[in-house]
Amino acid sequence: MRSEFSEIIGRDAEVINEMLLNHRLLKKTDGSPAETVIDAEVYALSAGGKRIRPVLAVEFYKLFSCIADPPEYVWEAACALEMVHTFSLIHDDMPEMDDDDLRRGKPSTHIKYGCAAGLLAGDGLAILPFELISDLALAGKMPHKTALTLIKLLSASAGNRGMIAGQMLDLWSEGRGEIDCDFLRKMSERKTGDMLLASCLFGAVMADASPEQEKSAGIYAKNVGLAFQIVDDVLDVTSDEKTLGKPIGSDSGRSKPTFTTLLGVDGALSEAERLSAEAADEIKKYPGSELLREFAMSLASRNK
Repeated sequence: MRSEFSEIIGRDAEVINEMLLNHRLLKKTDGSPAETVIDAEVYALSAGGKRIRPVLAVEFYKLFSCIADPPEYVWEAACALEMVHTFSLIHDDMPEMDDDDLRRGKPSTHIKYGCAAGLLAGDGLAILPFELISDLALAGKMPHKTALTLIKLLSASAGNRGMIAGQMLDLWSEGRGEIDCDFLRKMSERKTGDMLLASCLFGAVMADASPEQEKSAGIYAKNVGLAFQIVDDVLDVTSDEKTLGKPIGSDSGRSKPTFTTLLGVDGALSEAERLSAEAADEIKKYPGSELLREFAMSLASRNK
């Protein structure tokens, strides 16, 4: 039997999927060859996934606004996070990065559409979110200051001091034997954590949260982001291709340092459990935080 936690997360993800795949910014208009890039973008977005980033945005909005049924603009803004995340996955799979032929059990975007179209599809999904958020403000659905804050958050979290910086550190670390846990933490904070931080803060900002609430959301996100990356490292060693929907052992194949190579599987899982508990503990003072706390505590036991 599915828990209430799983049902709520599943319903959130279904709404996000419906909005993403039917968004007007992803609709073809003239059938020209240029719209192949839209086909590739929709293909990448339709591959599935947990939709963790937009779900976190929606759930933090619910928590701090005390509104159980968020308005449509909250869901739409949350979709911007998934677009940026998907852009990063498209590029991450390409030969110049991790060179993975599978993503969520399907051919990676560059395998399906070719490297040039895959590159452009990633570029497109990196840019579309800023049009989406701007449109919400221009249509009067969101205060202009809120939209500007979201754009700033997303730019900083995904950019050359955020996720992209983390990806660069990840590539740089390949084959280097002197890497330690402190480096891995800093790299993971950028590569994985910054976009999760943006997600939690998206919800807080749209809910007009207090500075204390935003601080709590940030601490939660930092711990969840690091726990998530650690478990990813563990699954790359302990899972299988069918379960993960992508090749396993790719980190060791590219001589990448990971938390499992430095701490071992048991040590890495123990650290993920500690971080998850700290994330849950940070928000327990807020009524209605049970779902987000359960999400944090579920990370160490996920299988994909």
